[in-house]
Amino acid sequence: MNRFPIIAIILAAVTLGTAEAAPRVALVRVKDIYTGLPSTEALAHQVKLEREQIAKNQRAIDLRRVIDELQALQARLSDKKNPLTEEVGAKLARSYEIKLQEAKTFQQEYENFRSEQEKSISQKEVAGMRSSLNMVMEVVKRISKARGFDMVLDSSGGTNTGLPFVLHSKDAVDITADIVAAIKDAKPVPASAEVKPVAESKPAKP
Repeated sequence: MNRFPIIAIILAAVTLGTAEAAPRVALVRVKDIYTGLPSTEALAHQVKLEREQIAKNQRAIDLRRVIDELQALQARLSDKKNPLTEEVGAKLARSYEIKLQEAKTFQQEYENFRSEQEKSISQKEVAGMRSSLNMVMEVVKRISKARGFDMVLDSSGGTNTGLPFVLHSKDAVDITADIVAAIKDAKPVPASAEVKPVAESKPAKP
């Protein structure tokens, strides 16, 4: 799913100097700017690390262990080359049923945990994206005002029909490079490079 927010019009038209004068329009590729931001790369790296932490959680470790034990029991029960006695087979079958219930419990605990963590990560992604785009917006407004543009359109944006927002432009100035240069001189958006595991107690085994 494309989670990049569409910004169709970055700067609304301002009052024109004269009724006859054509508005000065500029274009900017917001998506290209956002993709190239150091904060965007840092956010993606942080999200990657946090998702890796989910797979390292004790719930995931316990689930993988129980699944391995189940597979070993299943292999032993279905081994035709080394048939089991009735007593041993019944005992292993009982162990398999107990282990299967244990696996279901661990799986449910892990799925609940993963769902909560993914929700938290998504919220961080949205907040980080919004922060970076707000910064881009402010720079666009400042540069546009300084250069006397009446309107700035996002040429990388799309409509709900799937078509580009800007279908045609004649002699419109693209100020993307100016925005990128101005952002480089601006104070960078801080991003945490450290990911701490979730503080928690180990879930009790059934």
